[in-house]
Amino acid sequence: MRGRYLSLIKKSALLLPFLIVCTLGPVGMPLTVSVSAAPSVMETFGKVPLYFVENRGQTDPRVAFHVQGQNTSVYFTNEGVTFRTWEYKSASNEGRSLVRPVNYEPAPSREVASWVLKLDFVGADPKVVPVGRDETQARISYFTGSRDQWKAGLRTYSTIVYPDLWPGIDLIYSGGVNRLKYSFLVKPGADPNRIRLAYRGATSVSVDGAGRLVVDAPVGGFTDEAPVAFQDVDGTRVQVAARFKPTPETGSGAVLLGFDLGPYDPRIPFLLDPVMLVYCGYIGGETSGWALGIAVDAQGNAYVTGYTSSTEDSFPVTVGPDLTFNGGFTDVFVAKVNAAGTALLYCGYIGGLDVDTGYGIAVDTQGNAYVTGITFSTQDSFPVTVGPDLTHNGYMEAFVVKVNAAGTALDYCGYIGGEFRDEGRGIAVDDQGNAYVIGYTGSNQNSFPATKGPKLEYSGSGDAFVAKVNAAGTTLDYCGYIGGDREDRGFGIAVDDQGNAYVTGSTYSAQDSFPAIIGPNLNYSASEDAFVAKVNAAGTAFDYCGYIGGEHKDAGNGIAVDGQGNAYVTGSTFSTEDTFPVIIGPDLTYNGGYWDRDYYDAFVAKVNAADAALDYCGYIGGDVADYGLGIAVDAHGNAYVTGHAQSGENTFPVTVGPDLTYNGESDVFVSKVSVDGTVLDYCGYIGGNFDDYGSGIALDPQGNAYIAGRAGSAADTFPVTVGPYLTESGYGDAFVAKIVEAEIQPILRQFEANVPSLTLAGTVAFAALLILAGLFLASRARRRRT
Repeated sequence: MRGRYLSLIKKSALLLPFLIVCTLGPVGMPLTVSVSAAPSVMETFGKVPLYFVENRGQTDPRVAFHVQGQNTSVYFTNEGVTFRTWEYKSASNEGRSLVRPVNYEPAPSREVASWVLKLDFVGADPKVVPVGRDETQARISYFTGSRDQWKAGLRTYSTIVYPDLWPGIDLIYSGGVNRLKYSFLVKPGADPNRIRLAYRGATSVSVDGAGRLVVDAPVGGFTDEAPVAFQDVDGTRVQVAARFKPTPETGSGAVLLGFDLGPYDPRIPFLLDPVMLVYCGYIGGETSGWALGIAVDAQGNAYVTGYTSSTEDSFPVTVGPDLTFNGGFTDVFVAKVNAAGTALLYCGYIGGLDVDTGYGIAVDTQGNAYVTGITFSTQDSFPVTVGPDLTHNGYMEAFVVKVNAAGTALDYCGYIGGEFRDEGRGIAVDDQGNAYVIGYTGSNQNSFPATKGPKLEYSGSGDAFVAKVNAAGTTLDYCGYIGGDREDRGFGIAVDDQGNAYVTGSTYSAQDSFPAIIGPNLNYSASEDAFVAKVNAAGTAFDYCGYIGGEHKDAGNGIAVDGQGNAYVTGSTFSTEDTFPVIIGPDLTYNGGYWDRDYYDAFVAKVNAADAALDYCGYIGGDVADYGLGIAVDAHGNAYVTGHAQSGENTFPVTVGPDLTYNGESDVFVSKVSVDGTVLDYCGYIGGNFDDYGSGIALDPQGNAYIAGRAGSAADTFPVTVGPYLTESGYGDAFVAKIVEAEIQPILRQFEANVPSLTLAGTVAFAALLILAGLFLASRARRRRT
């Protein structure tokens, strides 16, 4: 599906004259013209949200609103919608002077072929014209021709509505970056079978195997994503069958389009929640980098950490704790991305003369960022200031850092470690600014700062550890081990309002040495198990600690906690349903093939607060290797999972999502798990044609998901839209993305507020139906993935 998006005009105060080709032509008439191309400008299109521009005389008077892009323009009239698509046929450098300075060269001429398609509203009220809704701050101006032809300060909207286009049915157009959506609101008593559309000028209109409507034309074409319908029944989302129903129109060559709907409760509104990629961009330089942790504040600013090998000559350092690469193979980076996703508010290094990597990040209510990771750098070069330990103790140290809200300095920075290998892998922060760190240590109590904690004696072969750093960063309120007589590793941590810490990781230790007391499973299964534990607020003991696993390898990689103290865990498992504790879940069958192929499934589990039992536990995966690495939970108890998938869409459980087509090698995936754990409300890919990995996920208060990871794919296949940087700089860059689940509830609420009360036998009757599909526009020449 990559490459099918409409490339929209870059936001600007002015639209250049060569972009303004806004006339309507006859349906099906090919046009060939010659225009001057400016590649440096063209390459920047498609990076801002979609705007519906009002018509105040800059185009055909039949048009009420239009959207204009690089390869497609869309015009909205009272009769229907007109699409003009075009593509460059050739480029020529003939006649270019080799003597003349290149700065003064005119851009090469390129021939353009164009085609016009129309979407007519059949049987609709011809008097209905679209009206703008949700006016944006963007203003568009056209300065072409004489002064009296200029059009300045044109208003733009994020939504337009055709009210009562058919009796009792509204048509709503909206969109985000590169994506146009249309929905139908069917009010009580209205007949959804009245909805009839006709495509004219298309070569063919067909429904593919995934239920998508494919509209082909000699130039360009587009794809409508399959409609997905839901109803909310007693707080549970119930899917309703919906599909396109195309029918050839006798004698005209047009194709009529309607919808086939399955059974539904007419007393309950239809709800469709389309998922939209709002921004996605790189953070990187000329060599490799990886974002391993992400957090988000209440304003929607994203905070990212990871590592980079790029120096300040290519890495986008702006404001930051350190703007100079410090040497060694990698430095930690920490960056803050603004809420729009368009710029870095700060970005800088944390590091010394050796290898340094940031694994986890958290943010407090004041916008201070807390980072943990690993460092080989000693205090001679690592920026220790205030901290729990200012002396490097051995081979590799965990570190903990607090970055001030401006991103300009470190409030504290220090080590947590002993004489051997120590790693900080996850971090959380409470309302008082205390930081909680999870990780791994190979150091025993003789050198590791185990003072007060759930376990103060090293068990051997490597233990997980958990530590609490006071708000000033000067000391450890507690620090202790989690482990048995074999290797144990801690990967994820979360904290609740009472200061209890929830941790997950993996263990090879059986129950005779591992502190399994209360928990989902108190018996070690075999090979390697995930574990989940709750550490009391004092840090002195486990409220529970147990296994999640089967007979093969299992690991817990991420954890989140809701307001009631229920814990949500994701990870990867090699164990089939015969031994893995699947009960309720999005998928109760292992998908990854035979266990000896080393193919994993991601898993998601909920541990209830009352008795530490599993409320649900199930798989997310396909027939190859899929890994869950990060998890977050919203205020309603929906869990959001990210990781990476090597399974294609034929076996991976894609439903609604930013991309429903596997792109190659490895893709990021993002899933939303319903409150009861039984279904995936959405699940889709983010990726290009090389290796792409999702490492961390965070949510804002509205439930929008923010994902960080590594993109090995360049911008020609990776779905960069708006973003800090839209071009991959090196051998794999960090990336950050935001996904919005566009709620239709406000439309329904607005309708409910205006609908007259109808009283029947003492009850108020209200029902509405909402049908929605996503529309992707692109030149056919741009569809093929390379």
